[in-house]
Amino acid sequence: MAADNYLRIIDELLGGGDELILLRYLKPMIENGASWPQHFYEDADVFNKNPSKVFKTVFVIVKPRTEACGKTDGCDYGCWRIIARDKMIKNEETGKLLGFKKILKFCGKKTTRAREYKRSWVMEEYRLPSKLNPKQDHVICKIRLLFRNEISSLLSKHFSYSSGPLPATTQPLPAYGYRLPNVQEVGPYYLQHLVGHENKWPSHVTNDVYCMHPSALVDPYQDQMFARLGICIFANRAEASGYTDGCDRGCWRIVVGDKPISSITVKDETVGYMKVFKFCEEDDKAKHFYTDPNGEVVLLNWIMEEYRLAEEVMKDKVLCVIKLRR
Repeated sequence: MAADNYLRIIDELLGGGDELILLRYLKPMIENGASWPQHFYEDADVFNKNPSKVFKTVFVIVKPRTEACGKTDGCDYGCWRIIARDKMIKNEETGKLLGFKKILKFCGKKTTRAREYKRSWVMEEYRLPSKLNPKQDHVICKIRLLFRNEISSLLSKHFSYSSGPLPATTQPLPAYGYRLPNVQEVGPYYLQHLVGHENKWPSHVTNDVYCMHPSALVDPYQDQMFARLGICIFANRAEASGYTDGCDRGCWRIVVGDKPISSITVKDETVGYMKVFKFCEEDDKAKHFYTDPNGEVVLLNWIMEEYRLAEEVMKDKVLCVIKLRR
């Protein structure tokens, strides 16, 4: 139950508007001395750290915060840089000022070709108005790995007048899988995200997903959301995908052919299909392992579930959910 409650709170914070973080968390801590939740942690030196090395959670309490934070601080690997300055967060109904938010991005000093497909660390920093926090020394930082289109959507919202959640038509497609209570609904749930996007729907990373090593798309040791849910990649698919494609370290191979997915609302109607791929490594040393409580070494495999709609017009549009599983 504790784990379920933790996931519920994290999902609420990730999906909620800016008011939620300011009013439910930051304001009570400053005005009433409330302790921060266990899924937040305190780190006064957050701006001087490489996020790929240290962040195991996405919410950080920074105390004390100095005026120099995010301007000249950095580590050997790179530094945080402001990409969107203070925006006033106001109550949508009353217009009352609730606080401020700025956005920073971690700029690494070294880049590789594979990194072009990976996400960037982005920090949303929240603080209260000076009358509530005169020293401005308490802030909450929401730190996440985001794709480029997610960053663009975040910036579009930041420079708009609204501080609430984005309208459904402008929200980015989901980057992560879903853990639903009813396993029978998972397939239809994925498939509904393919509906209505036609040729304009974005790919989170690349259309070359079938000829890339999955480690170029995600770091399983650093990305906690991936570890729980897997990562979603929207892509265009050719008939040859998964048959002859490969990269210099292996290739994807089909292990389960098209499996029909039934509608949960219309009896005997097939809404789409799921196909399962496994990544075959050329080098056994590149494989992932973990040691279970009994001391046994367990082999992990890269698995990709490919979802597509039954409609002929959408046969080349797919949602690939990549996981690392036994």
